[in-house]
Amino acid sequence: MSTMTSTVPAVQPAMFPPPSVPLLFADGDRYVWTHTGDVWTRTNGSWVPSRYDGLNDGQDDGTGWWSDAQVSAALGRAIANWDVRQRFVPAAPGPALPGRTLLALPPMRDSAQYVTEHQGSGLLVPLRDLVAQHDEDAAYDVPGVIPGDRMRDVVMEVVSQQRRPRATYDEAAGRVYVRYDLPVDLYGRPAIVECLHVFVLTATPAEA
Repeated sequence: MSTMTSTVPAVQPAMFPPPSVPLLFADGDRYVWTHTGDVWTRTNGSWVPSRYDGLNDGQDDGTGWWSDAQVSAALGRAIANWDVRQRFVPAAPGPALPGRTLLALPPMRDSAQYVTEHQGSGLLVPLRDLVAQHDEDAAYDVPGVIPGDRMRDVVMEVVSQQRRPRATYDEAAGRVYVRYDLPVDLYGRPAIVECLHVFVLTATPAEA
């Protein structure tokens, strides 16, 4: 599935809540309050305010930092309340994808799919949010969470249809990465854009 729609004009999209609570977190992940601009970044296992105006005092542990359990609980409440203001942004990997090369996908649990948002922030966003930027109606057909028994088909479809795909599975972070080159027409000229899909394994309600 292509993540680039450069020839389609952007529209004001619907907003969707976070698609799921991640099973695991990794350093570099972000927890964002879009209505205040507050951003916490996971660093050495703790969520440190990298942009903070104090509006959320009293919701952390008193140090200004959050724990994984607190972020999980907050995201769980946001999903339950359809709160579009709180967002989870997975860390983007460097040039070398984390984990081991994916030759065959082991049994998977439900996962949320994130892709690179090329035309704006460049951050990883849920796939349906990216689709909604250009076709709101179609976005409602994009699942927020891929069932575990469909994960192999979805990942293999991305790998088989793209140019120079590289895929890895990072079990410690609970993520599958797929990176590939996508030929596009950029301002009337052919170009190659590097695309990234990150499948984030999700927690069950009891685990969140």
